Amino acid sequence: MTLRGIAVPDGPFGQSIAMARLVAAAIRRTSFAVMFNQAGSFGKPPKYAFSLTTRADLLAANSLSATLLHELRHAGLKVDGSSFQPHVTLFYEGQRREPIDVPELRWQVSEFVLIESTDNREYVILGSWPLG
Repeated sequence: MTLRGIAVPDGPFGQSIAMARLVAAAIRRTSFAVMFNQAGSFGKPPKYAFSLTTRADLLAANSLSATLLHELRHAGLKVDGSSFQPHVTLFYEGQRREPIDVPELRWQVSEFVLIESTDNREYVILGSWPLG
């Protein structure tokens, strides 16, 4: 589940990653549950994200996302400040699909990770921090 995106830095990429790691290491949160019960598209053309979403208010996920936004910005990083919509992207496509209900999918979140996500490349995990 994406919590926040860090913009491509103007300076050396390694410095931004090092700062993001310091910020993440200082965050203390307890483990929490998430639940997704819809699937649909969001984003802008030409590439829509088809994702699992939810109608539920995921308070703990929202809180972690808001904390990350504040702390990463406070550290001087350029962070995607758009409103947080809990989702798990399954794939990208050129057409937009309306939301449909799906059977509930639940899991316990026990950590958060820093992932390098570059178009058309595999994700690379750059760090991981447990939730107590």
